Amino acid sequence: MTADRPSTPPAVDDPSSSAAKSLVSGHARPQASAADGEGDAPLLEHEYDGIREYDNPLPRWWVSTFWVTFLFAAAYFFHYQVSGRGTSIHEAYAQDVKEHEAAMARRAASEKVTEDSLERLMATETAVLAGHQIFQSRCQPCHGDRGQGLIGPNLTDDYWVHGQGKLMDIYQVVHDGVAAKGMPAWSRQLSPMELRQVVVHVGKLRGTNVAGKAPEGQLVSGGAPSEKAPVSEGKAPAGEPTAAAAGNQEADSAATVKAVDSAASP
Repeated sequence: MTADRPSTPPAVDDPSSSAAKSLVSGHARPQASAADGEGDAPLLEHEYDGIREYDNPLPRWWVSTFWVTFLFAAAYFFHYQVSGRGTSIHEAYAQDVKEHEAAMARRAASEKVTEDSLERLMATETAVLAGHQIFQSRCQPCHGDRGQGLIGPNLTDDYWVHGQGKLMDIYQVVHDGVAAKGMPAWSRQLSPMELRQVVVHVGKLRGTNVAGKAPEGQLVSGGAPSEKAPVSEGKAPAGEPTAAAAGNQEADSAATVKAVDSAASP
């Protein structure tokens, strides 16, 4: 008598078994879902590692964004690199610095005139440049184009006739003038801002030692006068003229008045 063997069950199409076999064989089939809308999209011909992809077009908003950025980049490159009309980084920086210095100059102009406020104004390039232009049109006939001195004293050495060479000393002389030397009170012809600008320009000339007129006045060292200017080539310090210098004093005074009148005329 033999034992009955269990009958072999019929083959069943097990989805999980089919998926496992596909993974083992390395040929997994893409599963399209009607809900995703990919079932109607065609498959591309290429296949990588058993993976095939649908030929789905990119969204229109994505394509539009790409072309807008591409066209903007092309126009930007042409404007700044090809046409030369665009403002460079260096030019933009220079403009920002200029605006900052102008704001600092306006702030200094609104303050009371002190040594500190003039020092801050002298640190702005725009104010010094404006003062240079005023100096060339108003002060150059007497003091030379570089402050080396002609009729008036040399403004670039360490000798000063009036004061100790501080900015407030220079401001006082420019503001009130020196009637005995024929120098007008420029406060009557220049605006308050122009007056400060020319003062800070003269302040920048201090210590540059441009070769020119012989020293006059007192040697200023560390903010205090130390000695009188040496006599050289027949020229004496202010207030102590030699005989030759005394003989030309009247002519110099006349030349000073003439130069001042020429500078002050529009």
